[in-house]
Amino acid sequence: MNRERLFEFLETCDPSTLLNLLSSAYDDMDHDQRRAVFGRLAKAQPPAQVDGEALLAEVEEFQGESLAGAYYAPFAINSKNWTHIPEETKEWFETLGDLLQDSSQLTIQGDHLHAVACFGVLYDLINAMERGEKIVFGDEIGGWMIPGDEQQILAAYMTSLAAVATPAEFAAVALPLIERDWQSLSDQVYASAVHVASESQRLHLEAEIQRLKVKTGRPARK
Repeated sequence: MNRERLFEFLETCDPSTLLNLLSSAYDDMDHDQRRAVFGRLAKAQPPAQVDGEALLAEVEEFQGESLAGAYYAPFAINSKNWTHIPEETKEWFETLGDLLQDSSQLTIQGDHLHAVACFGVLYDLINAMERGEKIVFGDEIGGWMIPGDEQQILAAYMTSLAAVATPAEFAAVALPLIERDWQSLSDQVYASAVHVASESQRLHLEAEIQRLKVKTGRPARK
């Protein structure tokens, strides 16, 4: 294939032909190739409005597929291939990141009920993956593979949770996330939670932290 002649011809093509070509190329690429070619464009996209009901349905479908093993692609690990990450695993994390980002957009839109529902399902899946359930496969996988700024995503989760939850509900959801964050040597979820919580939510959360001896890295506020 002559590259120069090909691109001379492409310059004469109409936009719809070029878009169809790009679509076919995208479908034929693996995860890393898509990232290399389209990654900058994806990051430059302006945020779009998200329909909460439609997103929740998409999140629940993703949950069902994940628990059914649709993204689980095991292989015999040895000293030569132990760093290999299956395409299915990469696709799972990519889809997870997109759904988390869309859930954060719901927070921005003020659709806190749907945001909390979506975040809840997705973090249940993340917890299952980190416990080692057969959702994705790899020698070393974990939350660190979630694309995007997870601390920003968790801050959005806390914001929406504070808007709709009772003090007991707020603490019940926030505490496991605070513990998970502490285990990763961070302390941002606790900071986000106490920042957005109402006074009654904060007092109940602090009481539960003390009762359960949850580590936060900071002295509890009085």
